[in-house]
Amino acid sequence: MMLEALKHIAAALKLLKQAKRRGVDVKPVRPLVKQCTQALKSKDYAAAIRFADEVARYAGGDSAAGMP
Repeated sequence: MMLEALKHIAAALKLLKQAKRRGVDVKPVRPLVKQCTQALKSKDYAAAIRFADEVARYAGGDSAAGMP
């Protein structure tokens, strides 16, 4: 489950970086990125995945699940 959470977070951060390049204001989603990290450190992998998917949706993706 930890590996899956890491994949989701990495994909969400990639989408967020792409959104920033397109001129999207990413400041509002920074607290969610922090929550991803905190959930991962707490070994709450389901929450980390949920937060990562929220970040991905904000960045213009459906979720981080479909990312390679």
